[in-house]
Amino acid sequence: MKQLFSLVVLCLFTTIGFSQSNTETKVWSNVEALNNAVFGNKDSIVMKRLTSEKLSYGHSGGNIEDKRKMVTGASSSKTEYRNITVEKLGFTLEGKTAVARYILRAGSVEKGVETPLNIAILTVWVKKDGDWKLLARQAVKVAEKK
Repeated sequence: MKQLFSLVVLCLFTTIGFSQSNTETKVWSNVEALNNAVFGNKDSIVMKRLTSEKLSYGHSGGNIEDKRKMVTGASSSKTEYRNITVEKLGFTLEGKTAVARYILRAGSVEKGVETPLNIAILTVWVKKDGDWKLLARQAVKVAEKK
């Protein structure tokens, strides 16, 4: 009986761990796809697909945008980003809410002048109709990597 109980507990934790692992993989995949859409190919269709209608999108400079303003601004931006890297800092799952933290580093080129972009980003994702959507994002400036 004790062995059966241990086996059931082990299976339960394995299932929970596997489920979180799958969720974590899916959310990080969405983070990557959204970063590519915003900083890479300026794909408004992907931005719209991956974001909640109630989106709150905070920039490192302090301005906050709703979904419409974020998609319009990002997809029409003339800024080019080079050598984008992401350093994952953490992931938390609580029910149908996931939090992903990371640092994004790149070269930001505007009017031919390149400046370093170093921002820590906190994203909050919610699961709706089977898909993970970005509900909130806040970026803050961080020091350049030494």
